[in-house]
Amino acid sequence: ERIIKFDPAWAYYEHLGTLVDLDTISEGELRVVADGMYGSGRRASGEVLRRTRTRVRNIRHDMNPGFGGIHPEPIARHLGLLMSDIQAGHWDIGLATDGDADRIGAVDSNGVFVDPHRIFSLVLHYLLEKRGMRGTVVRTVSTTRMLDRIARQYDLPLIETPVGFNHIADHILENGVVMGGEESGGITIKGHIPEGDGVLMGLLLLEVMADADAPLHELIDEVLAKYGPAQYKRTDIKLQHPVAKSTMVKMLVDLAPSQIAGVQVEDVQTTDGVKYYLDDGSWLLIRPSGTEPVLRVYAEAADDERVAALLSFGEEMAARA
Repeated sequence: ERIIKFDPAWAYYEHLGTLVDLDTISEGELRVVADGMYGSGRRASGEVLRRTRTRVRNIRHDMNPGFGGIHPEPIARHLGLLMSDIQAGHWDIGLATDGDADRIGAVDSNGVFVDPHRIFSLVLHYLLEKRGMRGTVVRTVSTTRMLDRIARQYDLPLIETPVGFNHIADHILENGVVMGGEESGGITIKGHIPEGDGVLMGLLLLEVMADADAPLHELIDEVLAKYGPAQYKRTDIKLQHPVAKSTMVKMLVDLAPSQIAGVQVEDVQTTDGVKYYLDDGSWLLIRPSGTEPVLRVYAEAADDERVAALLSFGEEMAARA
């Protein structure tokens, strides 16, 4: 009957007053660069934050069906512009969302990329410690074990799923999940939709920073000191010929060693691919892609040298298989 002004971003998040504490954010002035990567999340954070004292600079925020020729994935190698903007303008944080805005990537005030493993861990700890939220933690097989240690600290159950947010959503729909997410940056929390939401996670990062009155890199260091250390890396190996996933998994299980680089293997799981759990808390995952002739090799350990050793062993195992 009448024409009204409709702001999708604000209308979408207005109901999240109990999830995103905008009053907390407005207590301090945060300087944010929001990189929409020409996707559906462009300008969304700024629209939500416009009633606060947060200053937001939007980049790559125009409508561009071709994504400006970039790959709209919020990982380090695609966020050079965001990193340089942060360093040049002395901004507090950079937030990046992918093409459909269900994934999050961040850059701290030093221009250093903050991966989803650290984002997930930091926000989970905050929700449990400061918000008093409780429930099951759900993560995919390729996501950091810092989450396991946080869940154990608060006596919460943790579920490991195959890669793919649909597996996480299944648990969310059964209720009782406080937070769920995956290595690629798709994360959500209790009370929200059963799908990753990069804009929401960016807002929660701002809340964590405002509540602590501390820069992001210091908060990450605190989480790593308490639940880490944890360094992570993934490499992809192209196969000359496609191999059935079940066949590859069987070969990798049959070849499972008793130790890797001098550390005992305490468990082998086949939730998605083959994952070797080591008794020093590190892990190695070899997972055939379900969409292309590629083997993905993931590793997490206390330091970069150990990660490199695990990846090297994983690549040898993949070659043998």
